[in-house]
Amino acid sequence: MKIFGIKNCDKIKKTILWCASNGRMCEFHDYRVDGIDEKLLDLFLKQYTLEELVNKRSTTWRNLNDDEKSNLNTAIIIANPTLLKRPIVEIEGQFHIGYFPEKWAI
Repeated sequence: MKIFGIKNCDKIKKTILWCASNGRMCEFHDYRVDGIDEKLLDLFLKQYTLEELVNKRSTTWRNLNDDEKSNLNTAIIIANPTLLKRPIVEIEGQFHIGYFPEKWAI
């Protein structure tokens, strides 16, 4: 199980705690430390659209200018990885967006 997000996010903390409480080993990928590249974003985009991946309630989204919001693309997300919803959880090659432990119990 791999968790993608930022370490100070409450949902990420909750996800990591769920893993520990349920005996699940997890690896954490911090967007701010590890970044996000085109290859990783392409993996997400095999299951989700950009619209589904982007958190439009985030401070990062609010700080984008109108042109960037209207022309959202992978380059904008790579430059601003905190635009992505959290957590994104990978289990056996499948990605799940949000805190939904019922989807993780394999």
